[in-house]
Amino acid sequence: MRRSFVFGVFLSLVLVLGGTAHASGYIGVGAYTASADVSSDSTLAPALMVGWRPIELLGVELGYYDFGNFKESGVRIDGSALTLAGLLSLELGPVGVYGKLGLANYDFDYGSGLINDLFDDRTSAFGGVGATLDIMDRLYFYAEYLRFGAGAGLDVLGAGVRFTIW
Repeated sequence: MRRSFVFGVFLSLVLVLGGTAHASGYIGVGAYTASADVSSDSTLAPALMVGWRPIELLGVELGYYDFGNFKESGVRIDGSALTLAGLLSLELGPVGVYGKLGLANYDFDYGSGLINDLFDDRTSAFGGVGATLDIMDRLYFYAEYLRFGAGAGLDVLGAGVRFTIW
């Protein structure tokens, strides 16, 4: 249910923002590794984002990050976040750098063989930095580091591709 909602929001933003003159929009997909302060485990998980840049310097991005599964003291932790962030970017030829700051709505599920699943939803700030490399006119490679403040902090490192759709 949550994934179909996220997909619907992404699709709606793309359609609504697609007609804006002189602005650019993008979709992106990446692979991320997340590690929590309370666990030494890290796991590879996907992320999906859609963004809009009314001018080259500023943008807004809606994202979905799956943090994967962690184990701490025999308890399985499965988490994800839906994010809304502002972007400040600087393009230097084919290379760009950016900062991202926003809010993340987290969804964590806890469970083990002894207890039923428990759920924890909350919203808090997150931020990060990243870089892009222009591969072709509309295709970019990106890499970024994000810090989520979800209770015990989550450090997320990822890379992927972004495609400018208009």
